[in-house]
Amino acid sequence: MKRYAKIVDEQTKVVSVGLGTDIEFYKSIGMTEIDVEQAYNNQWYVAGYAPVQPEPTEYEKAQERIAELKQMLADADYWTSKRMDGEYTDEEWAEKVAIRKAWRAEINELELVNG
Repeated sequence: MKRYAKIVDEQTKVVSVGLGTDIEFYKSIGMTEIDVEQAYNNQWYVAGYAPVQPEPTEYEKAQERIAELKQMLADADYWTSKRMDGEYTDEEWAEKVAIRKAWRAEINELELVNG
């Protein structure tokens, strides 16, 4: 997209972009109309020079999955209250317990591999 901008770093092609509408002001501070793009890190670059977000490492993927599993465990805490109130049969409760055990086992495995 065309924006009034000024190259800040010739090597990386990072630019300072004027985001408003005062074109005369931007021209007065040395900005010209340039084709720019915003990168994943929210920094602006000359179009074609914006870095691509790197793929997450195996460790980062594992940490993300651990966080998901821990959130699932926290979200499932209400099952205990429902069990205490008699809302689950023994069979239903056994299924819930098995699910939570599987989540914990996956967490433990991920923590051992990536610890």
